[in-house]
Amino acid sequence: MEYYIFVYKNTFDAMNAEKILKEKNFDFRIMPTPTSITQSCGICTRFERLEDVNEIIENSIVEYKNVYHKCKDGFETIK
Repeated sequence: MEYYIFVYKNTFDAMNAEKILKEKNFDFRIMPTPTSITQSCGICTRFERLEDVNEIIENSIVEYKNVYHKCKDGFETIK
């Protein structure tokens, strides 16, 4: 299954992003950050729709460290 994740510098940023994304009615899930990506923050936000990811990036809706795309070969950095 393919999906996209936003990882954060710390838990405060992740929790703040969760609050903002809920207020703006984005469809996302909170999940543990895969350790193969980073060990900076233990939680990340997962999105199924690339359109949502692009909107968040283009409009600087939340502060994040990196954005990744999960494909069958693993994770690739988007931003």
